[in-house]
Amino acid sequence: MSGPTPLPALTCRKCGRSNPRVYLAPVVVEGTGTCICMDCAAARGWLDRNGNLKSGIAL
Repeated sequence: MSGPTPLPALTCRKCGRSNPRVYLAPVVVEGTGTCICMDCAAARGWLDRNGNLKSGIAL
C-alpha cells in the first residue's frame, strides 16, 4: 500500500506565484504545472461576489 499522492508544484500563469493556496484551471504535466490564482482571477473580474466564476467565463 502506498501513501497519499503529493500535490504537484503549481505556478500562477498570470503573476508567477508558486503554489497558491486557492487556484483555478490547473494544468499538470509530469508533476509540475500552472494554474490561475484566485487573486488574479478576482483582479480580472472573472469572479462573482461569492468567489465563483461568472457566467460565460471559461478558463
